[in-house]
Amino acid sequence: MNLEKYWELLREMFRLFDAKKYTEILEYLQTPRVKFPYGKAALFYSGICAAANLGDSQLAIKLLKQIIDEGGWYSEYILTQSPSLHSLQGIPEFKEQLKRSREISTPELMKEQEIKIIPEEKNFPYSLMLALHADSGVIEEEIHYWCPVVDKGFIVAMPRSTNVYWSGKDSAYWPDHESATKQLKTYVKKIEETYSIEFGHSLVGGLSSGAELAIWLVVSGTLPIQKFVAVAPGGRWMNDLDNWKPLIENDNASEVSGMIITGKKDQVISHKNIQKFVQMLRNDGISCQLIEYPNLGHWYPPDFSEKLLSFMNS
Repeated sequence: MNLEKYWELLREMFRLFDAKKYTEILEYLQTPRVKFPYGKAALFYSGICAAANLGDSQLAIKLLKQIIDEGGWYSEYILTQSPSLHSLQGIPEFKEQLKRSREISTPELMKEQEIKIIPEEKNFPYSLMLALHADSGVIEEEIHYWCPVVDKGFIVAMPRSTNVYWSGKDSAYWPDHESATKQLKTYVKKIEETYSIEFGHSLVGGLSSGAELAIWLVVSGTLPIQKFVAVAPGGRWMNDLDNWKPLIENDNASEVSGMIITGKKDQVISHKNIQKFVQMLRNDGISCQLIEYPNLGHWYPPDFSEKLLSFMNS
C-alpha cells in the first residue's frame, strides 16, 4: 500500500467520523483491507474517539492501550484536549494510559527531528531544492520525486516538521506559516553549516500543505529563494485567497516564478481556487505555470521529474 492509498483510507475514516457513523468506524478498523503501513496510531485515533462518542469508554481505553502496548503514543494535547475524549478524563484507567503515553512520548518529542539530505558529499557549492512533505507525509515516500535535480548540481533537503500528533512516520504536520518558518530557517541554517549553498538558482517545493507553505515562503520573500513548485497545494490560505493579496501585491513578488501541478481526480483541494490563485499571480506580473492532469489524484504525476527539470531550467 502506498502513501496515497493510505491517505484515502484515512480520509474515509474522517468522512465517517464527520457523519457521526461511529459504529461503522469501529467495524472498518476490523476489516482485512485495513492494513497499517504507516499510521496505525492515526487510524486508531478515529476508533478511540468513535468509541468514546458512543459512550463505550472501556472500548476507547482498550484501543488506546493497544497502541501504547505496541510502543506507540499520542501527544498529551490530543488526549487531554480532544472534545471527543472529554468523557474519559476522570476515568482512572484512562489516566493510567495517559501517563504511559506521556512517558513514551516525552523523550521522542525531545529528539532532534529528521532532515534528509541527498547527496551527502560536501565538496562543492550546491543550489538547494528544499522539499516540504505533506501533512501526514512520509519523507521516504516523497523525497525521491525531487531527486532528479541532484544531477544538475543541487542538494535535495527534506526536513520533518517538529509538530506531531502521535507516533509514526506519518504524524508530522506543518502548523501556521510563521511557526513553520521558524523551523525551516533553523533547518536551512543547519544545511548552510555543512554545505556551501548558492541561493540564486535554488527552489522550494512541496505536496499538499507543504506545497501551500512552499508558495508562501517564496511569495512572502521569507527565504532567499524565488522559485516554487507546488503539487496539489491545499490549506487555509488556498481556501481563502484574500490572505494572499498583500503578499502578491508586494513589489518583490514580481521576481517570483512558480509551477503548480494538480490532478482533476483530486478530491482534497479546491480546483476552482487554484485556478483563481494562478490568475491572481499572473495579474500581478508573477509567472506561474498551471499543469492539470485528468487522471491524477492527490499525489505526484508520473512524469514529475520531467516537469521539475523543465521548470528548473526555465
